[in-house]
Amino acid sequence: MIGTAIGFLVLFCALCLYRVLRGPTLLDRVAAADAIGVMMTAVLVLMGLLFDRVIFLDIAIVYALLLFADTLIIARFMESGRRDG
Repeated sequence: MIGTAIGFLVLFCALCLYRVLRGPTLLDRVAAADAIGVMMTAVLVLMGLLFDRVIFLDIAIVYALLLFADTLIIARFMESGRRDG
């Protein structure tokens, strides 16, 4: 059951990867990349349950925090509209 959920999440990540590579706008690409991060966090949690290892949950928490910080940085960048640093 958990293996099936992991498989579907990986499939959906592949679909989001297509949107990251071929997205018509920058916002579509950012949203798809964020969705990939959320799904990979879910995969890490499910792997922790499947293998009965707590370390996967710790990694998932750190990954989610980094994903949140990354989203804030991208939002700040898009709000300012600067492209030269």
